[in-house]
Amino acid sequence: MTIHTRRLCGVLLLAAATGGPVAAQPGATLYPPPPGGTGDPAPTGGASAVQRVAAPVRLASEQSPDPLGTLTGQSAQPPAPPNLPPGAYASPYYTDGPGALGPMGRNGRIGYDLYAYTGPTFAFGEGRFARQLQTGWMTGGGGRSLFFNPAHDAAWALDLGLSYQFNRGSVGHYTELELRRAPTVFGNTTIPRSDIVAPLAIRGLSRTNFNFGVGRDWWYWGPGLTGLENGWNYRFGTTAGGRWGTAHVDLVPQDEAALGSYARRQAVTHGVFIESHATVEVPMGAWILFGGLRTEWGYDWTNLVPPINGNLHNFNLLMTAGIRF
Repeated sequence: MTIHTRRLCGVLLLAAATGGPVAAQPGATLYPPPPGGTGDPAPTGGASAVQRVAAPVRLASEQSPDPLGTLTGQSAQPPAPPNLPPGAYASPYYTDGPGALGPMGRNGRIGYDLYAYTGPTFAFGEGRFARQLQTGWMTGGGGRSLFFNPAHDAAWALDLGLSYQFNRGSVGHYTELELRRAPTVFGNTTIPRSDIVAPLAIRGLSRTNFNFGVGRDWWYWGPGLTGLENGWNYRFGTTAGGRWGTAHVDLVPQDEAALGSYARRQAVTHGVFIESHATVEVPMGAWILFGGLRTEWGYDWTNLVPPINGNLHNFNLLMTAGIRF
């Protein structure tokens, strides 16, 4: 057994003496090159284990660089939402939807305001009709299309809306006004009666108008468009336009025994107006909340109280609020 052990040790020493230097020589090739001469180079004896671990891994052309994608076969990033057709926009309640900035106009995007206002209205003028009207109340609302510039800090506006005004009169002050009398009926015969001029007191004036105008808005603390406005903002704007509607005046005859206790005259009216508004705005995701003040001057042409002049100037001091989407 001793002889066999000595022979085995001798074989091991001979192998170490002859094979070790060859493997340790730099540049010695231990593996044959792949066919075609392509592929990763064979490891060399001069590279340490740390260098081999730290070396970057080269990816195949079809391999994803995403580790999660490599393990699961799926991308780690969610797919992008589909785009809307040109000119379309998502609902204002869909906060993460595509097209949240609104449709695109020629220069910038287009926004929409829905607003309401209310406040005192003052009627004045040089005639007796205006002097008998007291301070009244006005309420209204409408929609405003905003055509923004490329910077989205100014916009041309197209404004459409409705309004109602009521001014109380002076019941104790009588003025000679034209009164339409009801026809007289005898059996099956109706006999019309002519209008007369009689002392009448103005109890109240009501006006309902359709308003239309063109204006301009400016934003001073950043863009005013939904999706771009990222903080409190201040807007100033102005509008000029016209009105068309109906009005009626409630009259009280002085001689109630002969003429009755109530009379009414109604007519179509038209007018012009100029308004300015200043609002503070707060972005609420896919829509913007705003509120502020609106001042307005208007002039109405009426033929309610002949033979005196029925035209009126109006000054309205209003509170306004609304949303933009």
